[in-house]
Amino acid sequence: MRVLLIQYKMLGDVLTSTVVADELKRSNPNAIVDYLIVHNAVPVVQGHPAIDNLILVKPQEFSSLAGIITLSRKLNNNKYTHIFDAYSKNNSGFLCSLLKAEHKIGYDKWFGFLAYQEKVSDQADKQQFPSGWAIGSRLRLLEPITDDIDYSVKPRIHLTETEVESGKQWLEQSGAQLDKSITMISVLGSSEVKTLPFATMAQLLNHLVEKTNTQIFFNYIPSQKDDAFAIYHLCKPQTREHILIDDFTASLRDFLKVLANCTAIIGNEGGAINMAKALDIPSFSIYSPWVPQEAWNISEDGEQHLSVHLKDLKPELYGDKKPAAFKSNSLEMYQNFDAGLIIKSLDQFIQYHY
Repeated sequence: MRVLLIQYKMLGDVLTSTVVADELKRSNPNAIVDYLIVHNAVPVVQGHPAIDNLILVKPQEFSSLAGIITLSRKLNNNKYTHIFDAYSKNNSGFLCSLLKAEHKIGYDKWFGFLAYQEKVSDQADKQQFPSGWAIGSRLRLLEPITDDIDYSVKPRIHLTETEVESGKQWLEQSGAQLDKSITMISVLGSSEVKTLPFATMAQLLNHLVEKTNTQIFFNYIPSQKDDAFAIYHLCKPQTREHILIDDFTASLRDFLKVLANCTAIIGNEGGAINMAKALDIPSFSIYSPWVPQEAWNISEDGEQHLSVHLKDLKPELYGDKKPAAFKSNSLEMYQNFDAGLIIKSLDQFIQYHY
């Protein structure tokens, strides 16, 4: 059994789709699984025991017809028996239409009849799939070939003991005290419409430090530096004394080494939160008002992993509409997400982990 699993991007999606590889290997230990992803996603799947080979694709190879045709010729040399397209976008669908395999499985999209022999729904019911829609919908890709699927499987990031120790050393060199709590803050979302207003985040950080005396690191990418410092300067002086704002890991893999040694991660829901869950680090996530909580509430049990959503706190703002309907005015919706509402749930999380 030679398998090609396609996800391509983004970081959280690449990590989540590894559950397909996990389940394939569990039921077919001798299967060879190749994973097609973008280069910058390698750190979240590096050393994954269910993935035999990484097919690393550059954006230009996946954004033009010529690039996809060239890529298909290379991939057909591998003589795949099964292809699972977890990405299921126009470009991956076109790639699948050019690939040869006994089983080509993807989601039921408009191009599906050209790309796949078997199509599945990308919807998943919370009761049927306890790990959430993001995982349940991916595991559905296996339904055309097997009934033996563990729908409770969760993504895992695999670090070596040496890497975890390296994370400890980085923390110590940055001035952190390992005998005290260390909190990673997902201080910014991947976009403005996924980011809690800066003043509200600063209020939460003030409260966190006042209650726990914890040491804080900010997670952000270089292009977000000015925004991260803007939030830092909105915090009280005594809070800023606890934030090691100038320390920044050199790479995503280095960030994971550090995250593995944190007491918890708190902040905007997104890739960093999902990575923490995959490392078994307690998480408190704040959802954007327009993001469906049931899609990404992986592992959330109200204790180890806890989250808040404006829809739960102020359901009257949504009426009978789904959160996705509010994407265009999410910034306005965020103004209803005041710190006091979040702090009630945050205090519950603090009680469990600090």
